[in-house]
Amino acid sequence: MKKVLLINPFDTQQDGFSNPPLGLLYLAGTLLHHGIEVMVADGCREGKDSVANALSNFRPDFVGITCLTPGRKRAVEISSLAKQIAGDIPVVLGGAHPTIMYRQMMQQYPQIDYIVRGEGEQTLLELVQGVSPQAIDGLVYRRDGFVVKTKNRAYCDNLDDIPFPAWHLLDLSRYPGRGEGKYNGIALRDAPRISVTFSRGCSGHCDFCSTWWIWKGWRHRSANNMADELELLYRDHGIRHFCFADDAMTVDRQATIALCDEIMRRNLIIAFHVTTRTDCVDKEMLLKLKQAGCYMVAFGIETGSPRLLREMGKENDIETSIRAISLCKKIKLPVTALLIVGNVGETEETVLETRDLLRRAMPQEVGCTGALWILPGTKLYQDCRRKGIIDDDFWLGDEPYMVYTAEHSLETLEGFFKTINSYKGHVRNAIEKAIKLPKILHKIREITQ
Repeated sequence: MKKVLLINPFDTQQDGFSNPPLGLLYLAGTLLHHGIEVMVADGCREGKDSVANALSNFRPDFVGITCLTPGRKRAVEISSLAKQIAGDIPVVLGGAHPTIMYRQMMQQYPQIDYIVRGEGEQTLLELVQGVSPQAIDGLVYRRDGFVVKTKNRAYCDNLDDIPFPAWHLLDLSRYPGRGEGKYNGIALRDAPRISVTFSRGCSGHCDFCSTWWIWKGWRHRSANNMADELELLYRDHGIRHFCFADDAMTVDRQATIALCDEIMRRNLIIAFHVTTRTDCVDKEMLLKLKQAGCYMVAFGIETGSPRLLREMGKENDIETSIRAISLCKKIKLPVTALLIVGNVGETEETVLETRDLLRRAMPQEVGCTGALWILPGTKLYQDCRRKGIIDDDFWLGDEPYMVYTAEHSLETLEGFFKTINSYKGHVRNAIEKAIKLPKILHKIREITQ
């Protein structure tokens, strides 16, 4: 029986928080379904030693590593570690960064043997089963010293056909809670918050995001299939607190309502967080979400400037966002407004427009990542590359991402954050944290000067 070790790299937490590696658990579920032995090592939660111990003790036939852009150097480090500990073992990378930058990674890092591009369950399965690489869609490999990319794999039309994540491979009680207060009797800070997905992809085409480019559209599971997984986690693992990690969970109105009805029909007393678009909600749907256990909706607002929304390809407008937040407030469903400060074309005037939007809408929370990130696979990246702001060699360095400072200095961006934060002092938000800016921004100062 083949043995596969799937690794979530260490030191890749976001804001100090880590979720179970959902993508790896989906891969594990598919491999187990076909009789392959699997172990998942969550280095992000358990640390570097846990990864080394798993390589030594499990003795896998394949190593698979997930790789997002900010954690790409850790994924490469683990690839080297796998070769050191396990000898000439095949190392496979998957995830957003290798999907986009596959050629560079294969040319620069000989310790990586294969890259799985895009939706990975079937591609990895065929590779482990011994199918010839040239016959596997969605794969990148080397042949005679050259990088070979096979044709794109067709996406799974019916997400219900994909086996559930292999939740039993991890101790879910070790993952942190998140939030304040209680909902449905569940203490949000204390109860482990477990990420699940109802859909894949996004209906938007924002220029700062690669989701729509990677997934090529939006697909969702059936209400019954999603509820079956929630019930499995509820009954077998004691999980009561969830986060729908979808980019836009509520794109299909009827499917969303059907899922809420199914959760209530099964008497699953849960609490969950949702992220979606303001043009994909209405009062009936929001009421259903709240009744089913939703305690917070996060909307990607990005900016209060109509001009910037158009220029970033947001495909939404200010009044729609204000209306969505107002609907949530009427039914006492808390809202987080997600913002990006320092967009392309940002000015003092557009910053004031964002502040004014917040004053009108008054969401309960505001979230900022700390300026505009330039990431591969986005229209923003392509534009910045054409302008000479960044090139592909940046991804060979140690910085996790570049912050867009072509128009404004870090000091000016800090001033923008402070202006927006003046809209209402006592609202719980991430702007105060963004004002300080992550340490990485100060390192980037050397690049942008």
